[in-house]
Amino acid sequence: MKRSIMWIMALLLCSGALATDLKVAFNTDKPPFAFVDAAGNVAGIEVDVIRNVLTRLGFGMKIEPVSKSRLLLVVRTGQVDIAASVQGKDEGSVYYSDGIADYLNYAITRKEDGIQLATEADLDLHRFVIWQNGWADLGPAFEAKYRPDAHGRFRANYFQSGTQDAQSRVFWARRVEVIVVDKSIFEWYRHQLAASMKVDDELVFHDIFKTGTTFAAAFGERAMRDRFNVALKAMRADGTYQAILNKYK
Repeated sequence: MKRSIMWIMALLLCSGALATDLKVAFNTDKPPFAFVDAAGNVAGIEVDVIRNVLTRLGFGMKIEPVSKSRLLLVVRTGQVDIAASVQGKDEGSVYYSDGIADYLNYAITRKEDGIQLATEADLDLHRFVIWQNGWADLGPAFEAKYRPDAHGRFRANYFQSGTQDAQSRVFWARRVEVIVVDKSIFEWYRHQLAASMKVDDELVFHDIFKTGTTFAAAFGERAMRDRFNVALKAMRADGTYQAILNKYK
């Protein structure tokens, strides 16, 4: 049964109890936004942002690693209190916060290939790899073109990877001509793969998507979402949010 966050808040106010941990789901395959560090701990921009906001509200945080495809499910079913890095509009049992992380997506090619990408439509001419279910994250026109058909099949030039490590490897192994990815994530994996793959090609970053992709946190309780938004706004205003971004550059 879903734990009532409002009940917890009331208990804290009435009894002076110790801070309660809220369960927060993260997809940990997105460094530097969320990942497992060398010590085996879940770290990253999203992790630090949510932890800081919850601390301001008097809560601790218990991390629950889950796959991207299950983030909303675990909120809807009450397995967690919050899911990080999702998109959507408020519905019956899920309430979305203001943005917690901004992704700047580019189509990246090797300069030596001489590929010209002026608009999204130019991707039609090239094989490209994107993250899992990326077809749904880059706007309605992109989704309409690249979503799977009724049989689950994708367009011939569209490839998606289950992990962003695999996505990067596909590009560097030259199995595709283009990788569509957030620039920070791309550079992170480029550094990680340098010891095992040739990743020193000169690149071109094509800014064809024009706008970034903003991800929110999803809550099972509207009141908690509202309090979270107030604390998040204060965090941005006092410079803490920018300090977290700077930490992972």
